Amino acid sequence: MNQAPPEEKNIETELARITILPEKALIRALTDMVTDIAESCGTGRKESEKLDRVLADIIDNIVKLGFEGERRKPIDVVISKRLHALVVAVEDKGLPFDYEKLERGEEKRFGSYLSRQYADEVHFATLGARGNRTEIVKNLPATDIRSLMDISEHHEHVKKKEAPAHEEIRIGMLDTDKIHELVRLVYKCYGYTYANEFMYYPEQIEARLRSGIMLSAAAYNSRDEIIGHVGFIFSKPGARVAESGEAVVDPRYRGRGIFEKIKNHLVEVVTPMNVAGIYGEAVTVHPYSQKGSIELGGRETGFLLGYSPGTVTFQSISESERPRRQSVAMMFTPVVGSGRETVYVPGVYKDLIGGIYERIGFERELSIEDEGSGIKGRQNGRMTVSIRHDHNQAIIQVDRIGRMTLKEIQFQLKHLTLERFDCIYVDLPMKQRGAGYVASAIRRLGFFLGCIIPEYRDGDVLRMQYLNNVEISRDDIKTASGFGEKLLDAILTDMPGAAG
Repeated sequence: MNQAPPEEKNIETELARITILPEKALIRALTDMVTDIAESCGTGRKESEKLDRVLADIIDNIVKLGFEGERRKPIDVVISKRLHALVVAVEDKGLPFDYEKLERGEEKRFGSYLSRQYADEVHFATLGARGNRTEIVKNLPATDIRSLMDISEHHEHVKKKEAPAHEEIRIGMLDTDKIHELVRLVYKCYGYTYANEFMYYPEQIEARLRSGIMLSAAAYNSRDEIIGHVGFIFSKPGARVAESGEAVVDPRYRGRGIFEKIKNHLVEVVTPMNVAGIYGEAVTVHPYSQKGSIELGGRETGFLLGYSPGTVTFQSISESERPRRQSVAMMFTPVVGSGRETVYVPGVYKDLIGGIYERIGFERELSIEDEGSGIKGRQNGRMTVSIRHDHNQAIIQVDRIGRMTLKEIQFQLKHLTLERFDCIYVDLPMKQRGAGYVASAIRRLGFFLGCIIPEYRDGDVLRMQYLNNVEISRDDIKTASGFGEKLLDAILTDMPGAAG
């Protein structure tokens, strides 16, 4: 199968849409319908019934908190298939959050559906005058390669002798008929510890490839076996940047520049697509991943502290024995670049952000805003909250800055910290007026500088980060350049209560 550019594909198919009044009898009929649709898509009866309970919980919260008990206001329920997952979305035009109730601890818009046992992902969007949208994403059944292989295959594979140095290696795009071989390679190289869990599921990889939001290239040895892989992930069709990840190289072939060759091949593929650049996360437990990225033209645009859980192989390990969370360097590699634009930044970060843009070669005019700037006469904002359970993270994505944006962020932060998410991020659209003001204001809530992701979502994004009782040690974080060292020190200095 030839992989098509992301703008040529559709990642979501709507299966059903219904507008109902949230009366109890109608809700029961609705949940029965959702159960039947979920089962027809391959979800087992038990999991489908869990989805029903989640849906009923969401609607109950909307009636109580958004409609103040009124059951004669309609809601829309949309069921769709997105990649290899079922999405149940509820849209309402209820009241916004009551911030006074929030301060008294009485506002609880979310319910038990934040628990992973009910959903693989949760997205909550405030749409301004269009109301609110809550999405529950449940992955459809898929083959977990970890259940089919024995851990001895991993232990034996990593001990194998180095392959012959003269062996011919071919680089090319990944075909779908090689996906099962790819997931087996991931398991043989990493056992249970690979960070991106979907790489253990062939169906999830295939769905991403067929949709076009993932482009994959691989290295093949003389026997046509996959010995390396890199994927570029686009956040949506037509996105101007891609995330580089899903990297794996067979231990028998390491040290031969295979990762670099695969990534360069993918860069050649995406260059005609007008992709501005490639970003990615480089581990900081050692400097080698960062060095490799720098050699390919990558540059540091920030550090996300405590970004991923420490590697834990056995579930029985006690809480006190768990290793500290690991930080990542955000790396950005320009491809075709970007035109001159104005971005709004907080004065406190002016020099740092200016230095980042200079280092990646993007021309930006920095318009300085501070807490005194305010947001006057602005319309309602829009934001989306996304939950990532595997990393115990939450991202508050601000799509449009409005007069209630600060209070909405404050509400979400309070709820997410009570739910014990370790890392909470706010993504701010830098080309919108007010971005610098919001960044300045949320520093008082405990947020601090994370990174810049150029052209990430309809323009550059400033990611602010918040750590919820996460221990960070400077000694755990290695850098690969003088610029990276200075940037890391500035971020650590900006972190409230930073440990030396």
